[in-house]
Amino acid sequence: MNGIESFHGLVWHLECMDLSAEAIENFRPPADPFQMRMHYSLYLTNLMSVIDMAREWCGEPFDKALLENLSIPEFSGEAIVGYLRELRNGVVHRGIDPTAGGTEANGIVWAVAPTEVKNRKGDKIFLAPTLLLRDLFTHCELRVKPIVERFIQPLAKKFGNTTPEAMLASICDTMEMFPHVPDWAKKMARKHITPEILDAAQIHQAGKLNELLKPRPQQNVG
Repeated sequence: MNGIESFHGLVWHLECMDLSAEAIENFRPPADPFQMRMHYSLYLTNLMSVIDMAREWCGEPFDKALLENLSIPEFSGEAIVGYLRELRNGVVHRGIDPTAGGTEANGIVWAVAPTEVKNRKGDKIFLAPTLLLRDLFTHCELRVKPIVERFIQPLAKKFGNTTPEAMLASICDTMEMFPHVPDWAKKMARKHITPEILDAAQIHQAGKLNELLKPRPQQNVG
């Protein structure tokens, strides 16, 4: 996967987070348990994907800054990331329902964060840093996104310097590698995809990335 495709992937994960965060803020009773489980799980899994992508690209400096920014008096950054990671692993690999417990406040149904999660071997336990899972997500909105933005933006500018002509050549070369793409589709793409279209798409995607890396405004939970 090249740099541009990776950034499209990052935008995708952030869009999924934004979609699910909006839903999480609006589960009025009686809340649909399927929708709650789906959106809390989607937010969690895509949050961890964003963290892991930034860690892969930026290495130890990003990891250090992230852990420092995530820490609170009662929990270290390592403890919070450990809880998020093992909860994500439980959701994806072991069928854990992150919304098994819930409560109501201000007319909204909120998932109660599982009190503790264990790693696969069961020899490490991570405690929930917050009562509500949504409050943990809010903490990540405020503490994770600014760190991701700080480290990602220089890379985004670097990849943004790719010329539209080079992008078009790469697209055409890639299409030729896939025999399942019909010849008529390849011909149509070569005819209608222009450097100008790709340049506009690149600018649009960069703007979307900037917007999605801004922490979402949150309502207070009584």
